[in-house]
Amino acid sequence: MCGWPVPRPCVRFSYYVPQYFIEVVNNPGESFFTGMPGVATQLSSLKDKIPFGAEADSGAYSFHAHTINVPLTRWAFLGMPCGGSLWDNTCLTSMSEHLGQNWKTGAADLLQPAWLAWSAAPKACLIKGAVTSATGSSIPTGYPANSFMCSTDRSWIPKYPPSNQPVCNGWGISFPRYGTVTNSDQMTASLMVASRMRSLGSEVFQSVPTGVDEKWQMIYPQSSSCFREGQNVGILQTKGVSEIGRLISGKFKNYLYVVWKRVGCTRDIPYIASTQAWLGAMQASCRGME
Repeated sequence: MCGWPVPRPCVRFSYYVPQYFIEVVNNPGESFFTGMPGVATQLSSLKDKIPFGAEADSGAYSFHAHTINVPLTRWAFLGMPCGGSLWDNTCLTSMSEHLGQNWKTGAADLLQPAWLAWSAAPKACLIKGAVTSATGSSIPTGYPANSFMCSTDRSWIPKYPPSNQPVCNGWGISFPRYGTVTNSDQMTASLMVASRMRSLGSEVFQSVPTGVDEKWQMIYPQSSSCFREGQNVGILQTKGVSEIGRLISGKFKNYLYVVWKRVGCTRDIPYIASTQAWLGAMQASCRGME
């Protein structure tokens, strides 16, 4: 029911809106979005272009990572009743290259209170991560309201502020948040690096908003259905999160994920017809693009 100015029946809307991409790449200067002018400028101005991505015999994987708002969502969802889309950006909103040595060493995270507490009991931390991995996490971490600015240098920060990011989840140990992960396989390592970059984008760059009830989706090397951050990799494989797409594309590196946010609102009944019409237009446009 809507109660003002006259009590009347209403309808409740709820849906997910794509928020931002997280790309995990092997080397500095690599990106899926080099065609955007802001991104091209950012990448061309990088000073440190020494190859970083690597795979060690010990199962250690190293990556760079970036975030960028999903373009055109504000216009695509203009006719939807609850909004929820971010402003367009032609630039990367957070970049691991702008973290300097901290992305290579993790030094700025070594005094995290939660990390210090769990590091005294690493096995208990892994058990906690395994328990929560059945469903993943829908609890918001980071800051919900952040500026939509382009990524700038953060290498001068000696110590990151206290984080509310879970220390352990189904993908591994989040801290320290740097570019190297020791894991069973490259894909799971890429998920952990993406999770770290999302956290840093919100808490250190303060350019990546986070919210309640978010879902992730793999876009490359293949498209998957949605899953929760930190959800068990075995479950993710049933949702299409795997390396199979590389057999078709012939490309053997880099990953791309997108984060969706649930929005909801109450509107008058006539919004049902207008929303259905807008959804039909969106679906027709997508089919035309294919």
